[in-house]
Amino acid sequence: MSYKKTIAALAAAVLCLSFPSFANEGPDAPKDTSTVSVPFTAAVKEKGKWGAIDGNGRTVIPVSYDKVAISLSDPDVKDDDADSEPDRDELVEVEQGGLRGFYNRDGKVVVPVSYETRSVWKEGALAVQGKDKKISFYKKDGTKISDKAFEQVSDFQNSMAIVKEDGKYGYLSLDGKEIAPVYQEARYFEDGLAPVRIKGLWGVIDAEGNQVTAPHYKDAGPSYSDGLLAVEDKQNHWGFIDRSGKEVVPPVYKSVVPVFNEHMTAVQDANKLWGFMNSQGAITATPRFKAVLTPFSEGLAGVKTTDGNGYAKPDGSIAFMAEFDKLYPFENGMAEVRTGQVEETTVMRRFPVSIGIGWGWGHWYHHHPHYHHPFGWGIGFPIWDPWYYDYETVPTIKVQRGYIDNTGKVIASPANDRVFKMGEKGILIRNNGKYGWVNKEGQFIAHTVYMGLLPVEDDNILLAQDDSKKWGILSMDDGSTLVPFSYDSFYSIGDGLYGYKTKNQWGLMTKEGKVITEPLFRAVAKGGEGLIPVKTKDGWKFVDTDGQDRITFKEEASDVTPFHEGRAGVKIKGKWGLIDTTGRFIVQPSYDDLDIL
Repeated sequence: MSYKKTIAALAAAVLCLSFPSFANEGPDAPKDTSTVSVPFTAAVKEKGKWGAIDGNGRTVIPVSYDKVAISLSDPDVKDDDADSEPDRDELVEVEQGGLRGFYNRDGKVVVPVSYETRSVWKEGALAVQGKDKKISFYKKDGTKISDKAFEQVSDFQNSMAIVKEDGKYGYLSLDGKEIAPVYQEARYFEDGLAPVRIKGLWGVIDAEGNQVTAPHYKDAGPSYSDGLLAVEDKQNHWGFIDRSGKEVVPPVYKSVVPVFNEHMTAVQDANKLWGFMNSQGAITATPRFKAVLTPFSEGLAGVKTTDGNGYAKPDGSIAFMAEFDKLYPFENGMAEVRTGQVEETTVMRRFPVSIGIGWGWGHWYHHHPHYHHPFGWGIGFPIWDPWYYDYETVPTIKVQRGYIDNTGKVIASPANDRVFKMGEKGILIRNNGKYGWVNKEGQFIAHTVYMGLLPVEDDNILLAQDDSKKWGILSMDDGSTLVPFSYDSFYSIGDGLYGYKTKNQWGLMTKEGKVITEPLFRAVAKGGEGLIPVKTKDGWKFVDTDGQDRITFKEEASDVTPFHEGRAGVKIKGKWGLIDTTGRFIVQPSYDDLDIL
């Protein structure tokens, strides 16, 4: 987590209020750390160099680096990087002279400053690539998994990573054991087994490198799924083998989806029609569909029939038609649907790509399930290189998003100008330049009549702007007006409190509209630990949730940060210091910059 300065945060908040999006959504939004407690750490800058201090002001990372942050990845992937594992916030990345490394918050070197590029942390391991272009792995305890370096690697999955050495592929386990790189190609372990290619044919090995199934298949799936592995024989027919190598489903199909979802998959016959099969190898729906568009989810799979698109049950019967260009799986009773046209777009892969991307069937199979990747599983070699940063042309879709429920009812139509990503309680919609809000039953809580609409789901309210450009607050339950439309702006303080702006001054109120303070302040900012930063003509100070002064300063504070773990940054006379919740300076103002991590 990085706690930005209040002025920057306030500016961003005012901008957010000028166009609708979800409250506190975006790259600078504080992350929810309610379930993860990490030691207080602040990045500090002195004489052009960065380091870090703890909550007592002790230097834990030497002030000698060009950059210090939770993640120094590119902005478009920084959030995914920082959220890659639950305890990812325990680590701090540093950069010096174009090379990077990691410390933990106690100041222990986890990865020396030595790499130019890296993967994300996964299963407690990180792949790093130095100037020599060789790749090695580190654990979060600071130890190397292996002293060997490799040409290419995958991320870890089920405690095993695929590695390439001298043009051949093998495996490395999290405990440093190696399966010698002797294979032409290798795929992920699942349930202790992995498909490998040797002498042009595919077989199966176990986690010790022992052969389980002799190599005699032309191709194989990305991994075992529900205890079965998709295999292709020399006659280009697909079937499935079990863990012992027995052909549970003989290779008789033109194609198969190699991954099971809800113990179901799809198979294609010689007539290019698709049907359903369960993980026992039994056909539950004879081939009849022109295409299968989604995996099974909540008992339904998206299909293309002679009459159009729809969702089918495992027995092949159509639950309902869904005439949209793109269907997606259901989640909690709702599915995204899209309309639009496909076009080719040149993209640059800035982030490590795992093996699964090459073997994803549509968006069925991917080791990062929040992506909807367009590649088919026949993309070819190399399918697993995690260090692919080059430019490539991929199909993308110019789309209009919508949502339906699992009965086929349209909850939010893609015919609207824009349907925003669904929240926990509903969906933000824009149509004809106005904004509205529908709940998950498809009922309009706020009709599309507002100039601006900002859902705050934690507080169950909608910040709304009317045609006169005044802001009010609506109930997210029924759309009733909680606070009249008479304010110039609102800003979410947190814990159900809001800053309101009128006549260029800010005050504080509750989400129900109870006024806590009159508009006395030049600015307000995000609160923390019951203390709210507010700005007066004399600079910043902190008030409590009743609006009473709690921390003031003898000299003008030109900037502050929110409180976190009992500490806040304060800037006086151009220098940053650190205070506790009583206002006592733990660190006197002495740093050129400060950012709470």
